[in-house]
Amino acid sequence: MIEVECNVSIKKNGASFLDPQKIQLLHEIKQCGSMRSAAKKLSISYQHAWNLIEEMNRIAPSPLVIKQRGGANGGGAEISTYGIKMIDEYIQIKNQVKILVNQINVEINL
Repeated sequence: MIEVECNVSIKKNGASFLDPQKIQLLHEIKQCGSMRSAAKKLSISYQHAWNLIEEMNRIAPSPLVIKQRGGANGGGAEISTYGIKMIDEYIQIKNQVKILVNQINVEINL
């Protein structure tokens, strides 16, 4: 069976703001409370996770992730209120796109 598939990416001024990998990273940080643990769970390097967070925070009007450097307790990271709002809005957009793609897949015959 052939079917249409669609991934949602959100850009701001031509720069990638949110995409499936970034949303997955935000979700894991929210669950783990740590960028290092989230990166490990997603099988990406800590540096790559750091770069993704830096890119999102640079583009956003308010930080999505609040980072705490390592120390006696090892630091950590948390998703800001704005970050949680962006995750929720991304999921809503993704669900709307999924409905449209499902409708397209019913209507076409490739």
